[in-house]
Amino acid sequence: MKFNDISVVILFYKTSYKVIKNLSNYKNFDIYILDQSNDIILKNKIEKKFPKIKYYGISNKNNGFAKGINFLVKKTKSKYFLCTQPDTNITQKSILKLKKTLKIKKDSVISVPKIKGFKNYSNKKKDMKIFPVKKILGAVFLADKKKFMELNMFDERFFFYWEDVDLCKKIELSNLNIYLNSSVVAKHKGEGSVKANLKTFIIRKVNFKYGEYLYQSKYSKIKIIKILREPIKFLLLLIFYTFTFQFNKAVESLCSIYAIAKFLLNSGVNLIKNSFFQKKAIN
Repeated sequence: MKFNDISVVILFYKTSYKVIKNLSNYKNFDIYILDQSNDIILKNKIEKKFPKIKYYGISNKNNGFAKGINFLVKKTKSKYFLCTQPDTNITQKSILKLKKTLKIKKDSVISVPKIKGFKNYSNKKKDMKIFPVKKILGAVFLADKKKFMELNMFDERFFFYWEDVDLCKKIELSNLNIYLNSSVVAKHKGEGSVKANLKTFIIRKVNFKYGEYLYQSKYSKIKIIKILREPIKFLLLLIFYTFTFQFNKAVESLCSIYAIAKFLLNSGVNLIKNSFFQKKAIN
């Protein structure tokens, strides 16, 4: 079996030590890891157990999923790369099947497995084992590196969440496709890669809402009325949840307000201005 044409790229951020066992599935591949929480103890544990890791970088700055994965992909030397997360379990045999899918389907850029608990396909032809799909889960996919880079990789303006949705949109607008191999199954725990605390909760909530606005503005799907209405809605919810002692929901509402404000500061003002002048020109 040929292993040297596949690299495995994995991001860590406050990763639980329990997920180390999943790395054993990648022992025959070149592994590239970036830990964005500067966990030297975890690094020592992993390097002791897996001495053949090709690259293991650590940083005390969290640059997000899109930027981190792009950084690792650029370091790989192989034709294909498997993008996966610490809490995802996929066998070596399954990875090789995904590679075979890419080789069979000449118009493919990404191949994905079925993921337990995540419906990323609708296959009306039950006898088809390999078929095109419109979306992926960033937790695990195999990609042709050259084609992935020609698509300009992940948009690094997305910190966390929506970068995989945006990538799928770029693929949809190109002449390439994503293929699902239904004979391959992976398990993804979901938010199991990161130790849960208030900081990670805030990071998730802020960047989900920010990513939603960025994605919709990028593809002209955002409405000005939404930008004007939602801050008021979340402010009212914040007040209500605060006075009813619903702490988590109050924090979530505050995160949404912050995310919208961040979007407006970065790109929303220009969006509103352009929309205003477009309407004026039409009238």
